[in-house]
Amino acid sequence: MSMERKYVGATKPSDDDLYGFRSVIAQASVEQTQVKQHANAAGTANALMSVALVFVLVAIGGMLIFVGTDWLKPKAQSQYLDLGSQRYDPAGLGGRLIVQWTGSASYKFTVDPLDASQIAGFQAMVANPPHAISFRLVIKDNTDGVACQKDIVIPTGTALGGTVNQAMAIAPRETPTGDKMQNSTGANGKIGETVLTGPLPCDLDAYKRIAGWEFFTDFPALSTQKDWQKHEDSVTAKESKSDSATHSYGGYYLVKSIPAPIEGDDEIVSDNPGKGVISTGSGKAFLVGANILTNPALDWQIFPADIHYRCEKNAMCLVTKLNSRTAVHARLVK
Repeated sequence: MSMERKYVGATKPSDDDLYGFRSVIAQASVEQTQVKQHANAAGTANALMSVALVFVLVAIGGMLIFVGTDWLKPKAQSQYLDLGSQRYDPAGLGGRLIVQWTGSASYKFTVDPLDASQIAGFQAMVANPPHAISFRLVIKDNTDGVACQKDIVIPTGTALGGTVNQAMAIAPRETPTGDKMQNSTGANGKIGETVLTGPLPCDLDAYKRIAGWEFFTDFPALSTQKDWQKHEDSVTAKESKSDSATHSYGGYYLVKSIPAPIEGDDEIVSDNPGKGVISTGSGKAFLVGANILTNPALDWQIFPADIHYRCEKNAMCLVTKLNSRTAVHARLVK
């Protein structure tokens, strides 16, 4: 007899009814995984935002430190100081001074006559000074005390017989004090300005205190300038009359002109002090004047000696003794 039980009115459950819970569990598991992934992504984003915020704050802090340091550090000293113009009435001169700091102090001193009527006398003095001329620049602080000072010396002129060639007169030259001198001409062709440049003996502390200046000079008075101008004009006129091809300087004769300017290096091999002539190894000869060759202070008696020369078309030359600051005006002879 079979023991199988049967229930009236009951039906066998389907597989979906029996195992449907598995899909529900699986879906719930997927949803939980997605929630975790979203949570992890949010955490990562928050971490990245935190790191970025730290970098931004560090950058801002660094910028503030840089700006603050730059604002607090001392400002660089002004490169140029234009101290303006001053007068020296005893000689009828005006002067303008500009100073500069580029690791050390330097200056640019421009001097000119106060009135256009004084230009001729001024030109005679600076083109061929009858004696050494000195300038003293007194640099002052805001208490009117002396911060530093500079002495400049323009040497005695060495132009032959008082005759000055304009091209030579405006050629740059070095003074005995190691400064540079440059004469400049105006529209009328006359020398109306002299510019002196060089080192200024001011340390940085003194330079920072500069507030003003004045200058002093033994530049001749206006009456003396006029007298020297007349002297120069007279000598020029006399030499112009006496210049001729028959005028001999120890067997040499003046060269009237040359086709084009010449320039070069040579060597003095002999001289004739009585006639004022020097001869070179290449066969050239220059008339520098007996006063040059007989003046021990100018050191032109020693040879052989290396020289550099430049001659203009009118045969007027500037001869410079190398390894020396001495340059003289000369005339080409043959």
